[in-house]
Amino acid sequence: MHHLESPGQPALVALDWGTSSLRAWSLDQDGTVLSVTTSRDGLRAVGERAITNGQEPAQAFAETLSAVSEQLGASGVPALACGMVGADGGWTTAARLDLPLPADAMALQPTAVLNTSPAVRIVPGLKTSPDATGASDVIRGEETQVLGALARLGNPTEANFILPGTHTKWLQVAKGKIVDFATAMTGELHAALLDATILGDPTRSAGTTLSTTSTTDFGAFDSGVTHSLTHPGQPFAARLFSARTRYLSGEIAPSSIPSYLSGLLIGDETAAMLPRTRPDSGVPLALCADGPLGKLYQRALAAQGVHVPLLEDTALDGLRAIARAWGLLPNNFASISAHLA
Repeated sequence: MHHLESPGQPALVALDWGTSSLRAWSLDQDGTVLSVTTSRDGLRAVGERAITNGQEPAQAFAETLSAVSEQLGASGVPALACGMVGADGGWTTAARLDLPLPADAMALQPTAVLNTSPAVRIVPGLKTSPDATGASDVIRGEETQVLGALARLGNPTEANFILPGTHTKWLQVAKGKIVDFATAMTGELHAALLDATILGDPTRSAGTTLSTTSTTDFGAFDSGVTHSLTHPGQPFAARLFSARTRYLSGEIAPSSIPSYLSGLLIGDETAAMLPRTRPDSGVPLALCADGPLGKLYQRALAAQGVHVPLLEDTALDGLRAIARAWGLLPNNFASISAHLA
């Protein structure tokens, strides 16, 4: 049973803990945000630190959470996390639930991390059924974002969501259930192309890296989107090489190559994936993203005549809903008892 704290005092640390980043909030018993912090301490960084320090991964994750909680002014407070922290190679492996699944907080019972004090719980992920080739798809973190996004839209029973990130997800809700999703590794491919191919050579030689690129050259981004949209019959591997030739011709500067590549990739992804959202069907379509990435997807979609709302901090809304449903914040205790009976 959750120990009730006074309003204005930390009662829960909520975390959206992904592959490459971490965002955390301190919440009081009413779910009000008291403080927030972000860092690059995602799954990969914490795992690499454990290897460097000769630690067990669990110790590295616990130390990271302890440091984050201290930054939030919430040391010694229980935590609820969603995202890749619950994947294989994360802190502990939380379940992957089969689709279709009710788009409801009570369907997402958090997994307790063993031997933690204060208690740490992780929201389960989801998986699709195998397709004709035997391959299935998985998500972690986006299921929580979707709960928050549905509430923002008035809890429709039908909706489509685009969830940009290192691995962008395109997810469908029908008849009040999450029924399907697909993953595009656009963000990770962008980083890999810049870091390890000839396309990124000019950028690296100029001393600009993906981690130091804080602004987007929108002209270069739009040019990349346009190139992808106007060459649909050309293999994407061939379209990518335009980043090299346009640099050689002087059309784009080394510092603009990341933006151009981003346009190529996001343009290609959105053009290929949009049909599955049935944009003319009247079913709500929304972007769920924090920071500049969502605005880039909005821009690429607008170039195709599709204008969608951008919903931010939906992971926080989803974490709050799950915390209340499962008694980590005060609310719904009667519903929990009935569900577990």
